[in-house]
Amino acid sequence: MNSSLMLHDPAEAGLHCPNYVFVADQHQQRIVCSNMASPQSLLTQTSHDTDLYQAHLHSPSSPVLQLRNIREDLIDAMVKANESNAGHLFRFRDECGYWRFGHLDNTLLFGGEAGNKEYLCGVISMVQNPAVYNAGEQSALSRLVWVSDQNMRLIKVSGECRTLGFDINTLLTSGQMTFLTQETGEFLESVCQDLFVNGKPETRVVRQTLRSLDGNAISATIQFSLLFNEFGDIIGTLGIAEYFPSRELLESERQLFAATFDAVSEGFFITDRSGFILRANPAFYELTGYSPKEMLGLHCSHIWRGRYGPEFFRKIRHCLQRDRKWRGECDFVRRSGEHRPAILSFSQTHNLKNEVQNYVGMLMDIADKKRNEMRIYRLAHYDSLTGVANRLLFNERLQDAVVESEENSTALAVLFLDMDRFKPVNDSLGHSAGDQLLKSVARRLMYCLGEGDTVARMGGDEFALVLRNLDREVAEQTAIKMASRVLAQFFAPFLIDGREVYSSCSIGISIYPYHGQTAEVLLRSADTAMYAAKRSGKNNYQFYDEQMNKRAMDRLIMENAMRKALVREEFDLFFQPQYSVRNGVMTGIEVLLRWDHPVFGTVRPLEFIDLAEQTDLIIPLGEWVFQQTCEKISQWQQQGVSFGRVGVNVSANQFKRDDFAEWVLFQVQRYHVNPAHLELEITESAIMDDVEHSLQMLKKLQQAQIRIAVDDFGTGYSSLNYLRKFPISTLKIDKVFIEDIVENADTLQLAQTVIAIAKSLNLSVIAEGVETWEQYQLLSEHGCDEVQGYYMSRALSETALLDLVACVLE
Repeated sequence: MNSSLMLHDPAEAGLHCPNYVFVADQHQQRIVCSNMASPQSLLTQTSHDTDLYQAHLHSPSSPVLQLRNIREDLIDAMVKANESNAGHLFRFRDECGYWRFGHLDNTLLFGGEAGNKEYLCGVISMVQNPAVYNAGEQSALSRLVWVSDQNMRLIKVSGECRTLGFDINTLLTSGQMTFLTQETGEFLESVCQDLFVNGKPETRVVRQTLRSLDGNAISATIQFSLLFNEFGDIIGTLGIAEYFPSRELLESERQLFAATFDAVSEGFFITDRSGFILRANPAFYELTGYSPKEMLGLHCSHIWRGRYGPEFFRKIRHCLQRDRKWRGECDFVRRSGEHRPAILSFSQTHNLKNEVQNYVGMLMDIADKKRNEMRIYRLAHYDSLTGVANRLLFNERLQDAVVESEENSTALAVLFLDMDRFKPVNDSLGHSAGDQLLKSVARRLMYCLGEGDTVARMGGDEFALVLRNLDREVAEQTAIKMASRVLAQFFAPFLIDGREVYSSCSIGISIYPYHGQTAEVLLRSADTAMYAAKRSGKNNYQFYDEQMNKRAMDRLIMENAMRKALVREEFDLFFQPQYSVRNGVMTGIEVLLRWDHPVFGTVRPLEFIDLAEQTDLIIPLGEWVFQQTCEKISQWQQQGVSFGRVGVNVSANQFKRDDFAEWVLFQVQRYHVNPAHLELEITESAIMDDVEHSLQMLKKLQQAQIRIAVDDFGTGYSSLNYLRKFPISTLKIDKVFIEDIVENADTLQLAQTVIAIAKSLNLSVIAEGVETWEQYQLLSEHGCDEVQGYYMSRALSETALLDLVACVLE
């Protein structure tokens, strides 16, 4: 059976109670206190009898609520009233069982420390005829509500105190009801004593005087009553003052509004209900460029003339009817015709009949904000040097392209390219020239792009392209065409500071979904393929395959193992003897490196030396070898053992360092090594890479009596003129020219040429990789000075080497 809220008329007190008041904590969903002693007992069963108001009550358009549970429905109604800033009609039965109507108004009370806690105060007023009742007729009255404890100390107050000039925090901190005149305060205090003695839910309605902060007196109707908690205990008093603000206060408020309206930096304008502008502030005229004479009386759509159609304004009006406000971005047109972006908001005001009376618009120019946002976006998503996308934006677009390809069953291609020999350009012509080259490359790559494609600078001299929405059947061919087109962009020279600079690039390609199904995997696969293109001679492209990935993983495992091996000293020095061809006497040794890994076993030197050259490991590894060699020579010197000369290989990366010669000389002094016993073996390509640097380093080493041997001679492109200037002592013929010297006359001719060059420059010649008697005999016939290789001796451990020397001496 349904039940309705039943409010009892407090006839026992002998006074008429115009308002029932409930204070609720909306967060805890409970009524905290009321001016009724037992609000929880207000439920009674609903009668099914009809009366004069049933037709109105059941009308489809009726807004009347029927409250069923005071603990739930009333609190919900108060929350809704607070959110909508509007009251609600509801019905209830009096003690005689007759239907009566009430109107629920909501007021927000502030309490707690510094007024930081909010309470809902629901005020219920009697309604005689709900069919003609209009709550707006009462809206001209101001209503001030306050709650005090039993000592008449203020503990809660509504925001209406601000209309009298008082600050909520100040009032609550002082606990004094300073908005009451002294006479009113004394009168209410005496009334309070009477009510406390009686102890019943009695309400007094009096005509007394309030005061504003500046001392003006304001006549008010004050309803004063006791306040009870949910258990019926008296906890304080409740005051409700209804008043018309004084003329002086209204004028003050009007002046404050006018000053605020004119002072705000945003453009405010007020229109009638049809949208014609009635008033605007100075900022509005400054934003639009119009004068008041030109703008007042025009429809507000004039501000957006030609930019938006009727549908735009219909959406705004619909939103205003639904939510009573609207906010969005739009472009407005200044008097000069300039289009500028802005934030536009509309709200509406209502008359006493709750009809729309005016629209209030706010126009805020956001052109500077948009420019700043665009600048910040470009800084975050575009490369500052080349102007193309950066890694962040590229990754975002690649992820979008993957999602699009997955949804549409299409393919995409990622091209990862690295410029070949960019560092020499940067080093020789300067960083400014390097920057110009990168800019020129970016422009040429942009020329290659199709619709929807992206090019990005990934960092340094690396670029990447994504080709999206490709047909899966021709995706590979499309990627090949694009790679060929990119390579062709490097055929013509780049003009840098008046110089023609030639460059090329190596490209790795991966295709979705064959080489990866995520953006991260596709990019990694293309990067791996790019390094394969580098190893294939550069200036070409390579597609990713699984073997590449396996090699990359093996390489990573090997690199990590090498780093640990350096720390654990898993490397060993071996020594390959060198012999004179003329008399077969040992003339020196070459230091070689061996690695016996506890898991991988014996690792071939070509594998780990090549990997060390491609990473940053070659320098610490080379330094370790040189220091170990110096330490061995020092020990041998103390033992009286000499090998004539000890050759140590120097990597290209070591030799490029500006302090290389100084570092070598420091180690020689540190270990007290006779420099005449040392020979540094440097590859032909390393010496020719930077001729000036090489001359400088080699002269310093020669002055210290350290010998220099050109290793792998014949594999590079040495100029004989430069070779004549270098302070070198030995040429080493690469084993490539020795392997088929017996069978191939052309190879023999090349070996003869190298020997002849060495003789013409007064240099000694050592042939590497001599493995047979026939090779040895031919080299001897053509004047080669020394040989090394398996035919004479394999590389030996230190113990085996010392044993060999001991046997020779015996």
